[in-house]
Amino acid sequence: MTPVTRKVRVKVPATSANLGSGFDTVGLALDYHDELEFTLSADPVNTAAQVMIEGEGEDTLPRDETHLVVSTFRRACQTFGLGRVGFILQAHNNIPQARGMGSSAEAIVAGIAAAATLLGGMALGATSAQADDAAGTPVTGVATFTFTAETAEQLTNANLKAYKIGDYVQYGSGENVAYGVVTNSNNKTAVDSALKAAGVDTTDSEVDHLAAALNAGQLDVSDVRPWASPTATRKFADALESEGRLTSGTDVTLSNPVAAQDGSYSATVSLQAGIYVFIDSAVATGSVTQAIPMIVASGTVADKVLTDPIRGANTVNMKNTNNPEKTKEVNKTSAAIGDTLTYTLTGVVANPAPTAFKFTDTPSKGLTIKANSFQFFTEEANAERQAEPASNFSVTPTGDFTGNGTASFDVEVENPSAYAGKKIVVTFEAVINDEADVENGVVNELDNYGTPVQAPTTFGKFDFTKVDPDGKGIKDVTFQVKDGDTTLYFVKQKDGSYKKAASATTSGATADVKTGADGKLSFTGLDKNKIYTVTETVRASDAYLNIMPSFTVSFSKEDGSAVLTATSDPWGLVNTSEKTVKNIKSITQLPLTGAAGTMLFTVVALLVAGAGVTIAIKSRQNAEA
Repeated sequence: MTPVTRKVRVKVPATSANLGSGFDTVGLALDYHDELEFTLSADPVNTAAQVMIEGEGEDTLPRDETHLVVSTFRRACQTFGLGRVGFILQAHNNIPQARGMGSSAEAIVAGIAAAATLLGGMALGATSAQADDAAGTPVTGVATFTFTAETAEQLTNANLKAYKIGDYVQYGSGENVAYGVVTNSNNKTAVDSALKAAGVDTTDSEVDHLAAALNAGQLDVSDVRPWASPTATRKFADALESEGRLTSGTDVTLSNPVAAQDGSYSATVSLQAGIYVFIDSAVATGSVTQAIPMIVASGTVADKVLTDPIRGANTVNMKNTNNPEKTKEVNKTSAAIGDTLTYTLTGVVANPAPTAFKFTDTPSKGLTIKANSFQFFTEEANAERQAEPASNFSVTPTGDFTGNGTASFDVEVENPSAYAGKKIVVTFEAVINDEADVENGVVNELDNYGTPVQAPTTFGKFDFTKVDPDGKGIKDVTFQVKDGDTTLYFVKQKDGSYKKAASATTSGATADVKTGADGKLSFTGLDKNKIYTVTETVRASDAYLNIMPSFTVSFSKEDGSAVLTATSDPWGLVNTSEKTVKNIKSITQLPLTGAAGTMLFTVVALLVAGAGVTIAIKSRQNAEA
């Protein structure tokens, strides 16, 4: 660090801490002061200390590095990040030496205060060596820490543990009081390691690195720090949690949340004064994220000087937030077995970003998730999507994933902080396989912080009956079903129905379906958004006329029921309302319905009538002859 001034004056009063029978419980402030002036050398090569003393102790006190003011000043400079400097110390002493008037305490305080002032003020720092001095007294008072939040749930859902990382130490008393910070001995290893991760130099073993970082302005423990961004403070806090070296944690029970006039909430906890990191182990709920690590100090700092170790603001905004809900969509609410579905997952990474952000998806039986189909985007407010590198996301397990209704796969953002406040969009494809439940369809279920979000896809079905002129079912009549020009394959089920096959290679798949003993055919696993063509291809036997009609099947938009429409049926053999297809053995069995049937009978009648006239004419001619 660079000094902000080359000269500083320090005036330190005397004290008595052993007043008569009061022993160490009654003190006396005395109107005696030592005045010390420090002047830094302008020569960077000169690192020596020159000591000049007037008054008390001028004949007995040392004038070298062993002088208590000089040694304390050296240690303070080291802690505060100022290297070894040369200086002149001019001491004007009025406090008698070794007379119980605090000359030693005065010397220690003077050295600390001078070093801090040269660097711009006492900013929370004190060396370990200083803490071991008799003049340093740990601050053990209790402070109240306040947590604020937008909602009460942010506070009630928290499961906090407090780890003390910094202790406050008091030097002197009365008017001659100063405070410093030393790293908590239980967590020194954790603190030093986390500071190193945050970019703080921790190579000097003689320096209290936490105090030095605070004094150097490398850490900021205020409640308004930019905790959501990857600053040194944020890296320090995150490292304290992630490295797992913290010890001696205290479970925190917050008070009941209290509502403020602005609609916010607050809750408190009382702990010994000091600097803490609060770690939240709460599980994220449907509305609240897990809080990121929070560093809170109990003291008051003004102009880089710690003035009160207990009654500071002691307030921090809960570093969690309401979770924006995750959503899921599928491109087809109805499809056929063998079709490919596209699913879209959306979610907003909270700001502050949680330590982890992922989509947990549970596909039902009948769905095969294609591993090579995943795409990742961020979406702006105008719904415009920006493709994101696949390396920023991970999908587990890897490879194609076949659902069973209970097993899940995860799509996780590798670095949530890089996407804080952004909307994440993930798309992927799934093939409907032969295990699909034709009655219930297939469904993909997304975990929305404990609340399932389903994206279902259902199937269409239809049936008809092949009958003879008497309405009796005809067995073993062959039909084919087409989707446009594509012939579909089906697998016969135990109940006699035909389930659409995912492909022609499906075990038991056939394009030729045959009526059962009752003449009925049932088809399942179809897309209710399509129109299918059904054609008779092989008659039951030669006993029936070779008349093979076709018809189409569509589905009602209202209830999904099948609707039959005759297409190639000039003889009116397809009864669309009763869903029957008639077969006949002779023309006389043709139904008296339909334009073609009516015309046929008209033609037959005319032919018969014509034949009668001809016969009559010929008979008359024969008679006349």
